[in-house]
Amino acid sequence: MGKDKKKTKKTSISGKKSKEQKKNKGVKYPKEPLFLDRNESQTGPVPEVYKFLKKVDMELLSWYSRDFMLGIKSRLSKRIADDYGFDEKHVLLSYGSEDLLKQIIHCYVNPGDKILIPREAWWYYKKVASERGGTNVEYPMKKGTMDGIPYYLYDVDTMIQIYNDTKPKVVVIASPNNPTGNRIDSKDLKRFLDATKDTVTMIDEAYWGFGSTENEYVKPYIDEYPNLVICRTFSKFFALAGFRIGFAFAGKNLDVLINFTTRYLGYNRVSEKLGEIALDNIDWYLKIGKQYEKDKEMMYRTFLNLKGFVPFRSFANFMLVDIPVEIRAGLKKYLDERNLKIKFLDEDAFRTEARISLGTKEQNKLLMDTIVKYCKEVDWK
Repeated sequence: MGKDKKKTKKTSISGKKSKEQKKNKGVKYPKEPLFLDRNESQTGPVPEVYKFLKKVDMELLSWYSRDFMLGIKSRLSKRIADDYGFDEKHVLLSYGSEDLLKQIIHCYVNPGDKILIPREAWWYYKKVASERGGTNVEYPMKKGTMDGIPYYLYDVDTMIQIYNDTKPKVVVIASPNNPTGNRIDSKDLKRFLDATKDTVTMIDEAYWGFGSTENEYVKPYIDEYPNLVICRTFSKFFALAGFRIGFAFAGKNLDVLINFTTRYLGYNRVSEKLGEIALDNIDWYLKIGKQYEKDKEMMYRTFLNLKGFVPFRSFANFMLVDIPVEIRAGLKKYLDERNLKIKFLDEDAFRTEARISLGTKEQNKLLMDTIVKYCKEVDWK
């Protein structure tokens, strides 16, 4: 009896495997989860980063920075200041752009103060004010199209009206915005900054580089708007999220923030060097960005040919897509079973959407082929 039972069990398992293999015939799915859900790089940083890391020595690991002996805060902030034409004082370094947001809030928000944030935005914007006893005021975006593709738009008239009505202590704009992928038009941004000139205003540009590498506006804006902070990071475009390197440009009225971010013993010396290497190799990263743009166009077309799917044009390394509610749960299960992880959103502003982080060309094609395959299998027409 024991042997027969064991044999039956083996046959059952074998049959199940054969069915799965038949269903996925000709398709190689990853053995470990492929995380396309946190806007991380799947291509990695420029090869020079790996070469440098192999040569990291005791000095970089065991000794504090002595950049102060050169009369500067950091070699990296000095490099960025020189590249953009700033006094180094106005360039801030941080533990990623998330850290910059937190420091801004902790410097300028007191209990009962308001911060003005996008409604359709990163969840952390909605949490950080509470760390200081502040409250959120949200401004909505509106939906439109760009070049025939659905697209979110900043509604600047409404933003200005809400700003005037609520008088927030801090204002946050994300461009490109996460998870919608849209950016604010330069004329609209100028008009909004004119209205908020007397208020601490943060422009979160964590996804700079993917849709645009413009920098010409940075110094003129910081010079004109003394309460403005423009925040960037090496995590996204430069694929260095694991080293947590952020930087910002701060206006002349923000001495409290400037002093708060300065570190007496310096910064992470390995991270600083990696930041310099990344800046030296921007052309390499631009090639990756061009492939992302091609892949996004492929993904837009594919989704628009599937009933009920609505992709939104994105200027980042991710894209938002609205998924028909009838198949949303089934699609998530189908992708999870194949180790394909995308971000199925479940928050006030996004109940039926998912955010897809771009991977390599091959990974993006695998994901889209799998979504199309699922729709065929469930006869979703």
